[in-house]
Amino acid sequence: MSSQPIERSFGVIPVYRKDGQTYFLLIRHNSGHWAFPKGHAEPGEGEMETARRELREETGIRDVTLYPEPVFEENYTKTAWSDPRQTVAKTVRYFLGIVHDPRVRLQAAEVQDYKWATYDEARAIITYDASRRLLEEAAQVLELQR
Repeated sequence: MSSQPIERSFGVIPVYRKDGQTYFLLIRHNSGHWAFPKGHAEPGEGEMETARRELREETGIRDVTLYPEPVFEENYTKTAWSDPRQTVAKTVRYFLGIVHDPRVRLQAAEVQDYKWATYDEARAIITYDASRRLLEEAAQVLELQR
C-alpha cells in the first residue's frame, strides 16, 4: 500500500508595527491567490533558513526578526504538478517575522502584488480559509506579546 506523498514548504507571517497599528504582509501569487510568503527548502537548508530566504526572494525584505516559536502550520491537499490526476498532501510551517523595514521589492516571476494590511483587511483579502486561520492564530500571539 502506497501512502500519499507529502510536500513540505516553509514561510513567514510578516508583521510590521507602526504608530500602534499592526500590519500583515500578504502577497498575491501568480496563481492569483493571496497568502503569506512561502516556498520549498533547498538542499541542506533548515526550516527558518528557507522561510527567511523565501521572504527575501519574494518580497526583497531582509530586515526581519524571525521567531522559532510558535510555529504555525497549514495542512491541505493539492493537485500534483507532475501528474494532475494525483493529489499531494502539503504541509507548510510558518514563522512569525517582525519586519523592521517595510519596503517591498517583488519577485515578478512568482508574485503579482502585495499589500500591508490591517487584521480586518487581511481577513477579507486572504483567499483560503487555512491561511485565514494562520492570520487569526498569529494575531492572538501578537496580542499576548503586547
